Amino acid sequence: MKMVRKGWIVAVAVALGVFLGATQGIAADAAAPEAPKPPKKMVIDGTVNGVLRVPELAVWSCAGGQMGGCNLVGRLAHGTQVLRFESEKARGLKWFRIEAGDVKGWVISDHLAMPK
Repeated sequence: MKMVRKGWIVAVAVALGVFLGATQGIAADAAAPEAPKPPKKMVIDGTVNGVLRVPELAVWSCAGGQMGGCNLVGRLAHGTQVLRFESEKARGLKWFRIEAGDVKGWVISDHLAMPK
């Protein structure tokens, strides 16, 4: 009689484990990957303390600029409207991937501002 009870308890435990494992998998499948954020409209800002110091900003092929082993892909003038995408840290600085017409690359985050 005890053998039957132990077998029954084991069978219930196994069935419960299978059920719980399956429901966790269903919950994981239901959690869809996060959609990428839409690009944000910004402008190139070459001012420092209200004075224009950087009339043209270099745009690089990767986050990190020349010292990070990236290639120059173009230059954008102060005030140029751009679309800002994801960010990345490189060489202790925050970089944003941007697009402005044919120029697509990375710039230091300090040189972007909200359009006025």
